Amino acid sequence: MVSGNTRVCCLIGDPVAHSLSPLVHNAGYQALGIDFIYVSFQARDIKPAIEAIRGLGIRGASITVPHKITAMPYLDHVDDEAREIGAVNTVVNNNGVLTGYNSDGTGARQALEEVTTLAGKKAVLIGSGGGAVAIAAALKKSGTRLVILNRTVEKARHLAKMVNADDFGDLDKLTAVSSADILINATQVGMWPGVSESVIPRELLHQRLTVFDIVYNPRETRLLTEAKEKGCPVVYGYRMLLYQAARQFELFTGHQAPLPVMEHALIEALG
Repeated sequence: MVSGNTRVCCLIGDPVAHSLSPLVHNAGYQALGIDFIYVSFQARDIKPAIEAIRGLGIRGASITVPHKITAMPYLDHVDDEAREIGAVNTVVNNNGVLTGYNSDGTGARQALEEVTTLAGKKAVLIGSGGGAVAIAAALKKSGTRLVILNRTVEKARHLAKMVNADDFGDLDKLTAVSSADILINATQVGMWPGVSESVIPRELLHQRLTVFDIVYNPRETRLLTEAKEKGCPVVYGYRMLLYQAARQFELFTGHQAPLPVMEHALIEALG
């Protein structure tokens, strides 16, 4: 039951209606019997949203698109990993002092390592937003040879320079997938309601390719369906969501995340 002592955590982004983060976090709170609640706030302007975290005493916030980069200037502190990435997806409020973290890279790496090794592999990453930045940094730290592709080549160039990627380009260079070991869609292409869309032509997929789509709603995107049909090992976006949420849960509450409970809630919601 919500009371005057209940600690509030939230999701801030635009859009947020599709997000399953409240379900996942609240399942964890209930499992541990701790007095927390997690809600969503749609916010087009990040500055007043960050001010509200401080002013209302909100304990923690998950930051999603399009605010992962633009939130940083309004925080009091940013941890080293998030500063290196240049994006935050987590804000913790300690008595009015706001600290930013980034759990996206850790979540993506854990999800990928359930299916494949990373060191020495060639990965093609499509996208250049806040999530892509975190994933790119994690891959390079893991010893992956990284190619970054984006619809806007200048954004790909900027991210490639930031993380010291091995190559970059626009989507005309998608043929790089033919010699890759890992393909990652770090865009919103294929996300509900645009479920008929895919970021890459089916004919470029091959059996040696591990395909990871960070989109988790729907659970199986068109990209993942076509990858499975080609015999590719696949990594579901909900795995990244689960692991990054677990890290946030621990930062917000100080308790170890009950992963089985949170995973069950997530899978049940996705169907």
